[in-house]
Amino acid sequence: MNIKKLVLALSCASLMAVVQAADTDRHYPAPSTVSEQMAALVNAPAPALWYSDPKTLQDWEQMAGSYAKAAGEAASKTAADRGVKVESSKLAGVPVFTLTPKKIDENKKDKVIFYIHGGGYILGHGVSGITEAIPMAAQNHYKVISVDYRMAPQHPFPAAIDDAFAAYKEVVKQYGAENIAVFGTSTGGAMTLILGLQAHAEGRQMMPAALIAGTPWADLDKIGDSYVVNEGVDNVLGTYDHLIRAAAQVYADGHDLKDPLISPVYASDSILKDFPPTLLVSGTRDLFLSNTVRMHTRLLANRAPAELIVYEAVSHAQYYFDTNAPETRQHYQFLDDFLARVWKQK
Repeated sequence: MNIKKLVLALSCASLMAVVQAADTDRHYPAPSTVSEQMAALVNAPAPALWYSDPKTLQDWEQMAGSYAKAAGEAASKTAADRGVKVESSKLAGVPVFTLTPKKIDENKKDKVIFYIHGGGYILGHGVSGITEAIPMAAQNHYKVISVDYRMAPQHPFPAAIDDAFAAYKEVVKQYGAENIAVFGTSTGGAMTLILGLQAHAEGRQMMPAALIAGTPWADLDKIGDSYVVNEGVDNVLGTYDHLIRAAAQVYADGHDLKDPLISPVYASDSILKDFPPTLLVSGTRDLFLSNTVRMHTRLLANRAPAELIVYEAVSHAQYYFDTNAPETRQHYQFLDDFLARVWKQK
């Protein structure tokens, strides 16, 4: 994937909104400890997208449409280049994409990955939402089902999580929960954790074998150290105070941000103690680092089997942006290793 072209496209797409630039006096060069490819991402300017302030429904729709076009074209090309077949269908009336690699390992043929894309509950419609799922299919040789859930502001809480769980239940009917791992990053990471809460409410037989929650938006309010100390350091999201805050407001639609089905970090101990093996991922420059750490701590406090990876110098979700970066290839290998351990123990 040409991440530079995608970042440029997304930056241009957001210019219809009022933009406040990041503090240009703050510059943190990439350390010598990362690869040349990762350094290029770390040193890149922050896209204007997350500094925008959409005011009208037209603003939101234009932003989402521009993102879907740019990211969708990039994702389609990446899937084709990597030999991943992408098919659209519906499960329980919810649109999904099934990603099938050229080869599925023999010990993975009865397994499936249920993927939930990120995008702040506002971005990632259609094929634009499958980018992170492609290497899970291409490199790790799993079949992946990606859910194309409804999004705000047209469809606020709980539309997104209702769609994801409805589609998930259909996958359970086909594969059995013990053969399903759920994963996603950012909003998708939060929705992965929320799906665990929803599954618990319907009985342990609905609980997936594993959860992979990359840099989850586990608290939609501006609570946590990294929202402050990594502001302007994270060159993907930049700040909470513009598009992220607006997205939280239009998605929550007046509901309490501490509702665990909105901010899963507030889930009860009685549920978290029953969580399956969970892997959380973040980076040292990630605006959502505290979200990730707080969620990991909650799980450990309840003796749930939880692991945490924090990548050097990485801003929000950058660990999957460039499939040519050795860090990205290693990241997907870590995911593969985690799932292998989980299913070996079953």
